[in-house]
Amino acid sequence: MPSRELPLVLIVDDEPALVELGKRALESAGYRVIFAHSGAEALTASGGERVQLLLTDLNMPGMSGRELATELRKTHRGLKILYLTAHADDLFGLLNVLDADEAFLEKPVTAAALCDAVAMQLFGTHARP
Repeated sequence: MPSRELPLVLIVDDEPALVELGKRALESAGYRVIFAHSGAEALTASGGERVQLLLTDLNMPGMSGRELATELRKTHRGLKILYLTAHADDLFGLLNVLDADEAFLEKPVTAAALCDAVAMQLFGTHARP
C-alpha cells in the first residue's frame, strides 16, 4: 500500500528563532518543512515541490506575507495560508478580509498552538498527519 505523502509546509519569517521553533515543532508533528527568512528567498525555497501550506509572518522587510502568498499561489495550486503576526489588531486593517483558505495566529506562539493551527488549516481538524 503506498504511503500518503506528508504535507509540505513552507515557513517564512525574518526571525530565526521563530523559524527554528516552527521547523522543530512541525517536523516532530510529522510534516515536511522547508523554510526561508525572506519573501524573495521563499519564492525558490520549494525547489519545484508543491507546498500545501505557507506559514508566514505578515510584516517582513521587503515583501510582506500577503504579497508572498499572492506570488506563491501562482505556482502552488490550493495553497493554504497561515499568517503570523504580533499585531493582530492591525491585521484586518491591512487585509480587510481573510479568504477561506487563510487564517492567522498571534505571536508569541507555542509549539502546540502552531501545530494545532497548521492541522486546522490543512485538515480542518486538530488531527496531525
